[in-house]
Amino acid sequence: MSQSLTLAVASAIAISGSAMAGIFGSGNVVVERIGNGTTTLSSAATAVSVIEMNTAGVTQQQLDLPTSGGSQVTDSGSATSNGYLNVYNGLLAVSGYNAASGTASVAGTNNKVGTVIGSDGNVSTATRTLFPTSGTVPFTNNNFRSMIATGANTFYASGTGSGTPSTGGLWYANNGSFTQISSTATGQPTNMRNVEIYGGNLYTSSAASTGNGVWQVGTGLATTAGQTSTLLINAGTGASTYGFVLFDTNSDGTNDLAYLADDRSTVGGGLQKWVLTGGTWTNSWSVLVNATGATSTTAGTGFAGIRGLTGTWDALNGAQLFATTTETSNNRVIGFSDTGTTPTSFTNLASAGTNYVFRGVDLTAVPAPGAAALLGLAGLITARRRKA
Repeated sequence: MSQSLTLAVASAIAISGSAMAGIFGSGNVVVERIGNGTTTLSSAATAVSVIEMNTAGVTQQQLDLPTSGGSQVTDSGSATSNGYLNVYNGLLAVSGYNAASGTASVAGTNNKVGTVIGSDGNVSTATRTLFPTSGTVPFTNNNFRSMIATGANTFYASGTGSGTPSTGGLWYANNGSFTQISSTATGQPTNMRNVEIYGGNLYTSSAASTGNGVWQVGTGLATTAGQTSTLLINAGTGASTYGFVLFDTNSDGTNDLAYLADDRSTVGGGLQKWVLTGGTWTNSWSVLVNATGATSTTAGTGFAGIRGLTGTWDALNGAQLFATTTETSNNRVIGFSDTGTTPTSFTNLASAGTNYVFRGVDLTAVPAPGAAALLGLAGLITARRRKA
């Protein structure tokens, strides 16, 4: 198919120039790393890599996206709301820009591209979908933040946009055709961050003036315009929600346990736990993190918030969570365990490195409950899959 960069409408084309990587390991962590290790991170476009590590933080493989040529995929080194990948049904989705490394202020450009990589980790056969660059442009002159794929050429994309009516919110892409599915009516959020699918429904995070926290967009996996967004978890005035995970702990079809990533370094920021009781979501605790593995429920020197978040839950082990911290360079992937009490510590799993930054984080596919039972006690951690 054509690799022309002057197309007015999006098209799906194949990435070339990258070697075949290995198949993703079951239940491993994948994290998006931005930067080239040499140039100081800035608003200019820079390299995008996906690093797969096991849950102990040991790197298994690294997938590098091209930084030049027709298949280039880069992102901003300093746009902290960008770069939140997702894994769903064995497909890894990576948001980005079809811009050469070094392109100035790339987050505000309209040359956006969505990349879908299969569970075999083969970057060379990944599918790229170019966004339209004229007419109605998703996230016009603004940030493309996150995406989640339902097929090689179908995905949901979240971000914000400029102009009236807003071109921000949540969009659905189907073989190069784009539909703004979230409503732009008064009171509806059009400034969205991370997009997720839980229990067959669409959710996004937002810190918009219409409500800080987690929103449900429509019902089911909507593909048509004008879907009403409903504030599911109201994190409160001043909250700054990015990643989030939802769990249905009693399998009754309703999510009743949630963890939110808040990038504030003040009281209330960091990792938040929310529980649904009597139809009302209540914040159980919020903890900030420092460099040495300690948490704090109060503001203190050296403590930070988090942005990327993923995890699993099961009745025996509780929640096992993985997050990215908010340092602007050489930040960390960290691991939490929630066994019922407020965590006082966490584990540092990996550092991004100088002139690199970690953004989004997710888990590769984990065994189904039946398969987990065959693994014995050690396999029970994966009995409750995080997305379905």
